[in-house]
Amino acid sequence: MRRVWIRSIWSGAILALALTIGLPAQQNNSNAIEKGGQAAQPPLSSNATGATTNVPPASSQVPPAPEPATPSQPTTTTQFSTDSGDNPYDPILEPPPLPKGKATLIGGIATGVDHVRNRITIQPFGKGEKVKVVVDERSHIYRNGTPTTILGIRKGDRVYVDTLLDRSDNKVLAKNVRVITDTGLAEVRGQVVATNPGRDTVTVRDLLSAKPVTFSVSAGTSYSSNKGTASAGDVQPGAIVDVQFSPRRTDRDIARVITVVAKPGDNYIFSGVVTNLDMRTDSLFVDNKSDDQNYELHFTRADVADFQQLKVGSEVTARAVFDGKQYKASNIRIDNSPEQASEQSKAQ
Repeated sequence: MRRVWIRSIWSGAILALALTIGLPAQQNNSNAIEKGGQAAQPPLSSNATGATTNVPPASSQVPPAPEPATPSQPTTTTQFSTDSGDNPYDPILEPPPLPKGKATLIGGIATGVDHVRNRITIQPFGKGEKVKVVVDERSHIYRNGTPTTILGIRKGDRVYVDTLLDRSDNKVLAKNVRVITDTGLAEVRGQVVATNPGRDTVTVRDLLSAKPVTFSVSAGTSYSSNKGTASAGDVQPGAIVDVQFSPRRTDRDIARVITVVAKPGDNYIFSGVVTNLDMRTDSLFVDNKSDDQNYELHFTRADVADFQQLKVGSEVTARAVFDGKQYKASNIRIDNSPEQASEQSKAQ
């Protein structure tokens, strides 16, 4: 009886110990099931040897299927054409393109500048009628190489304009305008037609253009002559002068140097080769050796020492007097006829 009682007590102790150890695990599993619906500890399973192993439970949740990929929308870009046909000028705010064609160069004096209507009136050099040129934002304007506007063009300036004709309204457009003021000294050669001592001005008819040119003289003007010295009194109507002046630095050209080529009543000697001979007017042209200028001399046949030898190419020496209109030769001597010159060249 005693052995049976001891065995019972021992069995009870072992059972109590087992209950004491297993109770927290069950409570933990119960709490885990309540919270997540799944045991925190994996169930025990036995293998063939009787040992227990941890077997991961089958997941009770099915993983969500991946969402189908959303097809990307194609990126669209808008291209703006820069073609002049697709983007024309504004006819109200912008001027049209310059007319096509070759530009024509016009050089002259700006006789008028209209800053309101943006127009320049140009008197071309030499002969020709005045030309009105339109200037706008398409025009390129330079004054002595520096970019400027129409405000940089003044009346009396020397201008050179590349022009284009607008056939739609027959206007002359300025493509490029170059104002030149730093030109140094200009030169004109001609006959004095008038003097004004009160205003200190001299008017000369240009031999090339046959137009009058008026310039001022000052205390700084120097005088000279082909025959030596000269003075302001030698610059008289009828005199032939060579004038160097500063173009348009003030309201009028100022003469710097005046050379008196000839004045009425003076005698001159010419020596050179005959370049032209006109028997109808009894005149000849001679290249004068002393100044490399060509002069027209009028003569009578009695004034020629050997008239039969007077030909183009003859080297002559002539004495003449200037009467205010022309040189009248009083004695013409032939120094070397064309035949003599040909013989001399063969001998050399």
